[in-house]
Amino acid sequence: MGFQVGIKEILVSGGVTLALLILLSVYSIALIWERWRFYSRSTAGQKTFLDKVRSIIDKGDLADAVTASKAYKGLASAVVMASLVGPSNRDERKRSAQRAADRGVSLLQQRITILGTIASVAPFIGLFGTVVGVMRAFKDLASAAGAGPGVVAIGISEALVCTATGLFVAIPAVAAYNHFNHRTQRFAEEMGWISEEILESLSEKTHR
Repeated sequence: MGFQVGIKEILVSGGVTLALLILLSVYSIALIWERWRFYSRSTAGQKTFLDKVRSIIDKGDLADAVTASKAYKGLASAVVMASLVGPSNRDERKRSAQRAADRGVSLLQQRITILGTIASVAPFIGLFGTVVGVMRAFKDLASAAGAGPGVVAIGISEALVCTATGLFVAIPAVAAYNHFNHRTQRFAEEMGWISEEILESLSEKTHR
């Protein structure tokens, strides 16, 4: 009679290793969702806002630029405000804008390293489960001389499930990690550009 291993038996055979991978998967998905929502709120309409500020600055209307910055709720608002108002010295104002940009980057990077860590360790946890499963399979085979392949089915299933689960956890985590890091880097670059443009424009108007 054939030996069939059901899903329940496979999950049970995975033991602590599989349970840990499942918990990491749930946590990773929740973290990706939370970060996605935060990024969406923090950078929503950013391009439109920056284009509007550039247009206002070109017209020389500082008050309207400040009003537009106060009305915008994204992280770029603080950087633009720091570039528009503050110390009269250009270098000091630039440093103030850089600090505001650094705070924004810090908020965007919160908990992103956790995703990187999960992406790094999940395959190794899965590999550990694979090793344990293979060891169990050979142990079962050695203790049941002459038995068919059904004896080792549980151990092999554990090995394969842990490997697959480790990859299942790691792939979305590393994809999200790279995506969020790219968006953070892009934010930092754009903040540097807009700050420099504002300060340069204000400096030109001051010396006219």
